[in-house]
Amino acid sequence: MKTLHTILSIVLGVLLTTGVLAEKPESTMFYLNTKNDYYKTNFTLASHLMILTFEINGSDSLNLIFDTGAGRTIITEISNPYIVSLNEARKVRLKGLGADKPVDGLISKNNKLSMGKIEGKAQEVLVVPNKVIDLSARVGHPINGVIGRSIFEQFIVEINYTNHTVQFYNPKKFNRKIRKNDDIIPIELIDGKPYITAMVTINGIDIPVKLLFDTGMSFALWLDPSTNPNIKPSAARRQEVLGQGLNGNLSGEMSRIERFKIGKFEFSNVITAFPDSNAISDAISDNDRNGSVGAEIFRRFNVIIDYHNKQIILRKNSNYTDPFRYDMSGIEVSALVEGLPFYKVLSVGSNTPASEIGLMVDDEIKSINGIPANTMKISDISNILKIKEGKTIRMTVLRNGETIKVKFKLRKLI
Repeated sequence: MKTLHTILSIVLGVLLTTGVLAEKPESTMFYLNTKNDYYKTNFTLASHLMILTFEINGSDSLNLIFDTGAGRTIITEISNPYIVSLNEARKVRLKGLGADKPVDGLISKNNKLSMGKIEGKAQEVLVVPNKVIDLSARVGHPINGVIGRSIFEQFIVEINYTNHTVQFYNPKKFNRKIRKNDDIIPIELIDGKPYITAMVTINGIDIPVKLLFDTGMSFALWLDPSTNPNIKPSAARRQEVLGQGLNGNLSGEMSRIERFKIGKFEFSNVITAFPDSNAISDAISDNDRNGSVGAEIFRRFNVIIDYHNKQIILRKNSNYTDPFRYDMSGIEVSALVEGLPFYKVLSVGSNTPASEIGLMVDDEIKSINGIPANTMKISDISNILKIKEGKTIRMTVLRNGETIKVKFKLRKLI
C-alpha cells in the first residue's frame, strides 16, 4: 500500500505568501511549568510520524505532528471552527508546492500553546483552510496540524521511538552521558531548521549530500536530481504521487539507492523519493540542500535533538535492522471518515497486482485475508501489503453496493 509519502517539510514548510509569511516567524518562548528539569510524555506513532496533543488558548485537544522541518505551528484541519479561539488573526494569501494559485489562510499571533507541563507564550499560528491538506485521511489518525521550530529552540528533546516517549529538558540542566556506540551528528541551523551532511551511494558513486533532518517526513529519504547530476533513480523505479500540496499533488519517482551513511551508521537498499524538481524548487533554492532525511531512518534510533549545542545524538534501537519495505500491491489507502477505521482505495498504480485484478479507486475495503478492515489501522494494512513477495492477498471490497472478492500475489515493484 502506498501509504502517505508525507513530505511535510515540502508541503507545509515551504508555504509562501504574497508578502506576510516571507518573513521569519516571530521569536517565541516555551518553558517548563514544573519544578523538575524535564517533562516526559507519550506520543502516538502513525506512518512513522510523531503525534503530540496540544491545546491552543485553552482549546480542546489538538493532534499536532512533531516536525523539525516546519518553521511554524500550522493548523491544517479543525472539525469545528469554534474549538480554537485565535488571537490577533488576519487573513493572508498562501501559496505552496503543488499549487498554481494562492489560497486564503489566517496568521495569528500572541497565542498560548500548552501540553502538560510545557507552555508556550506569544506563539504564532498559521491556519490553512480545512481539507486543503487532508493529513488525517491518509495517515489514518486524526491530525490537526504540525508544531515545529519554536519548541525545539527552547529545549533539548529526547525521542524514544521504541517506547513512544519524548522528554523535554532544560538545556542548562541537561547532563546525559554519551555511550560508546552513540554517534554525535553536527547540525547547521538555518531559519531554525536542522541540516546535516551525509553520504549516499548511487550507481557506485559516493555523493556527499546536505539534508534537512525532518521528523515530519514519513519515509527515509528524498533527493533532488537537479542538485547533482549523479543523483538519479535506478532503473527499477515507479512514478508516484509523493505528497499533497495546497492545490494539488506532488509527483515524482520512488526507487532505491545502494547506500545511505549518516555518521558511523550505514543502511543499504534505502527506499528514496525523487520529487519532480520543478515542484520543489522553492524548498531548496535558499539553502543549497540536496533533500531531506525522514522518520523511516530516525525510528531506527533513539534521538536527542540539541539545538543549543548544534548536534543530534543517535543511539541504535531495536528497529535498527528492519528492512526497507515498499508496497507490493499497487494501491494507496485512505480513511473514509476521519478518525474511524473505514478505508477506501485512494489510487491504483498501473502495471501492479492491484490494477491487474481490477481494483478501482473508491473501492471500500471490507476485509483483507479474512481480517475485517475495521479492526485494523492504516499501518496494519500497509504492513500486510508489503510483508513478503509472493504472498497471496484475498481482499473483499464494496463497489457501488456490490460485494466483490479479489485475489492477487504481492510482487516487488522497485
